[in-house]
Amino acid sequence: MTFGEYYRQQFTTDIARFMMSIPAESRNHEHDKTTFTIQYERLTKDTLHLDAIAPDLRAHFAIALFLSVLVDEVCYTHFRSQYARFQSLTLYPKFIGNCPGGCHYHFHPRDIFAAINYSRDAKNASRRPDIRVHGLFDEAGDVMKGEVFDFFAHHMTTIDPTEFWRRCLDEFPYRTKHDTETTNQQVLPITGKPGSG
Repeated sequence: MTFGEYYRQQFTTDIARFMMSIPAESRNHEHDKTTFTIQYERLTKDTLHLDAIAPDLRAHFAIALFLSVLVDEVCYTHFRSQYARFQSLTLYPKFIGNCPGGCHYHFHPRDIFAAINYSRDAKNASRRPDIRVHGLFDEAGDVMKGEVFDFFAHHMTTIDPTEFWRRCLDEFPYRTKHDTETTNQQVLPITGKPGSG
């Protein structure tokens, strides 16, 4: 399955299945119960939540989740005056730290890729194979760029999709075929530890 097929046909079902595997008090940390949150630990090998996703689609899921959280955070950070409308149209989940305390902080979406392969102990570390995402990243970037441009052309014409997408590229964790010269920041390594990178 291509990433485009996955994102348009399966991701909505998979994110719903994944979210419903998480206890309500964890998936709704905000006072507004329509705001869904994913804590770092819920993606790790120490929990069974990713078992809700077919093994051959977990890389697709991780990238789709990364991109959804990323565009949400880019809108909040760089286009805050229009974020309320954006959030009401997309309902993208927030990626946060673990309780106690860390759940009050939003994590960078690149930490999703560290979380999916992280475990605190050797027993759980071998429970499922590591999920590799790098090979799908170019295709996923193409798909999401198209989605971003389409969304703003049809729903929020006051935001320039070129500027918005440039802000997204600034946050990509990998060098891709996309023109990295248009980004403002260096690509950071992923270390696999919570809150690092």
